[in-house]
Amino acid sequence: MAGPGGFLLRPLTVRAAQLAIGVLFLVAALGKIGDLANFAQQVHNYRLAPLWSQNLIAVTLPWVELLAGLALVLGVRPRAGAVILLVLMLGFTVAVGAAWARGLDFECGCFGKASASRIGAQKFFENLGWLVVAAVAARRPRPAP
Repeated sequence: MAGPGGFLLRPLTVRAAQLAIGVLFLVAALGKIGDLANFAQQVHNYRLAPLWSQNLIAVTLPWVELLAGLALVLGVRPRAGAVILLVLMLGFTVAVGAAWARGLDFECGCFGKASASRIGAQKFFENLGWLVVAAVAARRPRPAP
């Protein structure tokens, strides 16, 4: 009998994780693209990127999220899209953790103005959960026996 790791490698489980994280990032990207000025302010609030790079990050990051999310939802090179989103999710989790650890208090900017989640424990642990989903989505599914 296969253990819990076997379940996570089933093609259906991997595909469900790909769809879930893909849709999440599509929604996040569209919220940011709709208000780049607000997203640029959110990037600034983290105080992690050099000032000169913040607008560049704010303009390019949502498009990377959109393309990777589309790859997952449409099933076009889904593993590549999943690896990109896994790396982004890891970076976002570190950024939220760093802001939380420094006691910063601002909206995370995760979905633009569509969702006003604040930096803190809840956002950090929510990101950890999505990080697990992204990791499952990036796995090579085990062929069915």
